[in-house]
Amino acid sequence: MDKVLVVDDDQEIGFMLKLILEHRGFSVTVLERAENLEEIILRDNFDLIVLDMLIAGTKGTDVCTVLKSHPKIKSIPILMITAFPDSEKICLEAGADEFLSKPFEIKDLISKINLLAESS
Repeated sequence: MDKVLVVDDDQEIGFMLKLILEHRGFSVTVLERAENLEEIILRDNFDLIVLDMLIAGTKGTDVCTVLKSHPKIKSIPILMITAFPDSEKICLEAGADEFLSKPFEIKDLISKINLLAESS
């Protein structure tokens, strides 16, 4: 698992995730919007998607459902993150492979990513 796509409209969160993951050897792309997301994922062959539950202009859960229904994307693990800790069930029902509530500890983020890497 080398290439990670982070989709979060909060620039600070996106920047923080990029720094954390690049420090651990991942190649990270950050997007603030979900526009053309399927095209970008197919073009760049990501190994993991970190997706915020609420993205400007759309719901991350809707985006997750669309991605998981795409035959060439559905096998890419999706880690959904959100500031709403009681949303785990909603995220998992949308197709997310893992869930993480903000604010989170770096060790918890890495643990979830390692878990997804082992299962993919």
